[in-house]
Amino acid sequence: MTTAIDCTFFGHNEAAAKKLSLSTSIFTADILDAFVKLGLSDQFTLLVNYNHEDFFRQRFPQYKLCVLRFWPLSIANRLTGGRFKGTKYLKRFGLFKKAIKRGGFNSIWFPYCVDYTFVKTALPSLCTIHDIYPVHRNGQAGWSFIKDENCHLTTVSDYTKSDIIKTFELTPAQAASITKIPNSIVFDISKQSIIPNLSEKSYILDLNAYIDKKNPMTLLKAFNLIKDKTGLSLVFCGGYKDDAVWNEMQSFINQNKLSNRVQLLFRVSDEERNWLLTHARLFVTPSLFEGFGRTPVEAAICQIPVISTKETSLHEATMGLCNYVENPQDQRELADLILNKLTEPDSPDHLQKIAETLAENYKPEELALQYMEILKHLG
Repeated sequence: MTTAIDCTFFGHNEAAAKKLSLSTSIFTADILDAFVKLGLSDQFTLLVNYNHEDFFRQRFPQYKLCVLRFWPLSIANRLTGGRFKGTKYLKRFGLFKKAIKRGGFNSIWFPYCVDYTFVKTALPSLCTIHDIYPVHRNGQAGWSFIKDENCHLTTVSDYTKSDIIKTFELTPAQAASITKIPNSIVFDISKQSIIPNLSEKSYILDLNAYIDKKNPMTLLKAFNLIKDKTGLSLVFCGGYKDDAVWNEMQSFINQNKLSNRVQLLFRVSDEERNWLLTHARLFVTPSLFEGFGRTPVEAAICQIPVISTKETSLHEATMGLCNYVENPQDQRELADLILNKLTEPDSPDHLQKIAETLAENYKPEELALQYMEILKHLG
């Protein structure tokens, strides 16, 4: 069996910086690493963009690569000093299909399957869907693979599975064929780098992108309500930002004289992120929409008290083991819960039990074996 794995969705910034920051890239890397540990990497070939080749050869040396090249794109990329990428044309012009046909593969896996990443080929396809947020915003155009008999669907949460069934009005038989395999959670927190201006501070942490659906303004407003009742700082950290959200947060911080209490960090190193996670007094995620919800699980595994919303998949991903607000946009409710958890923190024994339960549930090797079982039947 030889399966092609589509890795063309990895971010250009990630490849250039040799650092993964997008949740879908991290998820894929975790499973690829697990295949290596299981001795299965020789059964896969990674499909990668022409300008990502160096990154993939260094990060995943155990895998064969199929590099998608088109000389006009390579020349344009070189002439513009890398500003022009044009990799979307690799799929639009049929180069992806040609590479699949030449490769002699038995099946193909799309670890991040959405309208613009999926390509219909003659091969049976495994399509992993993290969420269908784009469908709710832009409609179902380009999502016909959901009902394609040649595509087997996996989702990272029961929430996403239910959302697909309802939105696309699947039949009971179609619904029953969808397999849930959650995201794996694994990271080495032993490698850490101190963020100097936080080394002497106690802080509340939120690890999320600076975008509307992550709802950072509610947390910022909640903190403003209790700033005089706690000596803690508030730290936001994300790898992606919407300028409108970023600017709104900066404006609120300035208007309320919070600059010495609130920090907005952007694209920190893995070592700095590990340090942030393990030294936080409290982790808060005010998110309104998650296909899975990785960061609160990570924080809980680090034995940090976690406050989360119950929106979409968050209660499911954290297995109901954390602390939750009922109204995700009620700043007063969130402020009160933060104060409560600071004055009456979870015991170390309780936090350890939560950590052990979540770590056991999201072991990457076991989840990789579930993917392998599906691919065996597809091929």
